[in-house]
Amino acid sequence: MKRQVIQNVLNLPGISGMALIDGRNRPFFFGPDISLNSHQQDALAQGIQQVVETTPAHFDTFTFRFANQLAHIYKLDQGLILLVLITDQMPLADYRTAIGQLKATLVEAPHNAVSTFRLLAGCVTLGGASTISGAAAPPLEPTAPKRGTLTPSCQEVIAALNHLSDGAIQYLGKTMVINTWKQSRPAHPWLEQFEIQKDAHFTVAADGKAPLTAEQQQWIKDWVTAFLGRGGRTIRNFQTLATGQTLTPQEKGLLLELSSSS
Repeated sequence: MKRQVIQNVLNLPGISGMALIDGRNRPFFFGPDISLNSHQQDALAQGIQQVVETTPAHFDTFTFRFANQLAHIYKLDQGLILLVLITDQMPLADYRTAIGQLKATLVEAPHNAVSTFRLLAGCVTLGGASTISGAAAPPLEPTAPKRGTLTPSCQEVIAALNHLSDGAIQYLGKTMVINTWKQSRPAHPWLEQFEIQKDAHFTVAADGKAPLTAEQQQWIKDWVTAFLGRGGRTIRNFQTLATGQTLTPQEKGLLLELSSSS
């Protein structure tokens, strides 16, 4: 593993930090804006592992919003997981090049990656100026997005929402499900285009094939969270009942917050 590779990633503007998780060693978090205590780090790492375990095998990269940042998860070899926290202002071309190089060096020895990363990180200078001697590793070519990157479209979200409605109808009935969706809708103008039909299914006037932004995905999750919370006032364990046997792991990733995605 090359120290300069780690330095190159952390020097990128917009990088908040990153973490390595392997399920065997204590997860290691490192970066200029990592403010989580050890308990929070362990909880986040455990939640990420649970999400990864329920994600279809062909999804090797996906994104969620965490604490006003974007969190990119990369599934690597031998159960190794790379988490990268970035801001919305990240220059993606530089990011893809640096992350491609980091992933390549991590999988050289995945079983020892966490301990080696922890050791080398102690030689990395945060904030730009590096004290590492020696020539930088040769840059890699930008890598194309891998199959399985989770960038959902409106159509995919609508399908997931409809499945969630179907599950909820079994316990609340159509009329109450419709009313609960309407009453729990957050006050975002973008969400107003989602119309709820008499069968408790959704339609949307927007381009169904257009990918959602991270902010739009979060608005959907906020709505689902409010819907499940309101339904839970009527039916105990409503969230588990409505989602457990109805939503696929991919749909849970689209609609549910990390802490609710097991």
